[in-house]
Amino acid sequence: MGRELTGVPSRDFYDRPVLAVARDLLGTTVRHGPVALRVTEVEAYGGTDDPASHAFRGPTPRSRVMFGPPGHAYVYFVYGMHWCFNVVCGPEGTAAAVLIRAGAVAGSVPARHVPGSARQPEPEPGLESASGAGCVAAGARSSGTTRGAGTGEAGAGSAGAGGAAAAWRVASGPGRFARALGVDGGFTGTDLVGSGPVTVHAGAPVAETQVGRGPRIGIRTGLDRPYRLWILNEPSVSRGRPPRTPA
Repeated sequence: MGRELTGVPSRDFYDRPVLAVARDLLGTTVRHGPVALRVTEVEAYGGTDDPASHAFRGPTPRSRVMFGPPGHAYVYFVYGMHWCFNVVCGPEGTAAAVLIRAGAVAGSVPARHVPGSARQPEPEPGLESASGAGCVAAGARSSGTTRGAGTGEAGAGSAGAGGAAAAWRVASGPGRFARALGVDGGFTGTDLVGSGPVTVHAGAPVAETQVGRGPRIGIRTGLDRPYRLWILNEPSVSRGRPPRTPA
């Protein structure tokens, strides 16, 4: 079992090896305003020792935050269309980050953050990608969503004419996670330890028997490293790949 958390993790939680932080982020909840997403899938990226990392060749204007103090956000743009949300970890100066690949809706998500179609494809970016390196209610499993009355949010219900995304797909994939959370590049450097606007909160512990491990997705190097971790049998985890059971 990973490290047991309570409340908002302190800076020390992030000041550890990237794989330890990645493991313990599973089951936590990331919050931004009214949005709450339970983390179900992550990928770990190191620094100059990891050829799939943005930090592999040292600090750049984009990756500099990865070398900074742990417990801050790193949000980068990929494929000209998606933002990806990462958590910086490890000792300052070493560079490491955890990409949040997927989450389950734990509260509600404004309709403007929900993809317009459940069939809308999304690429599978990793940290190497991008030039080298309404409201859906929690628990909804319908084929889509309907508009919440007078709230500007989408609630669980039928797809309707618009074919809005099913709740389990709203934050499935790193681009959808960042969109549902409502973050973009302006959130890079945001301190995740404290009063916000984006914070990470403890959740129910995830047993080791419920953690899957395998290679990262969407990268061209470092494919031999089992740095992708996910909660087994969780529908929001990246689709189309057979799970590898824990060793």
